[in-house]
Amino acid sequence: MEQPADTPFFRAMDAKSFGAAIRNARQERRLTQSALAELISASRHTVVRLEQGENVSLETAMAAVRALERDVALIPRFSRLDVKR
Repeated sequence: MEQPADTPFFRAMDAKSFGAAIRNARQERRLTQSALAELISASRHTVVRLEQGENVSLETAMAAVRALERDVALIPRFSRLDVKR
């Protein structure tokens, strides 16, 4: 997983790095895996699988993103990410 030093954003390149980004966001919000699971109506085991980059449904992954108050952006590979606030 790549996190540019000048932004709070993660660039996930695969399921494993996406899972790590979810885990980091969950920890930043001081949520346990069980608490996140409850927020997204899933089992703790599903959250573990998501964070390990294993196969979960797109609906579950997006529910976790929303519950963690994050967004997902699709950007062309090798492009520079500029975010204006």
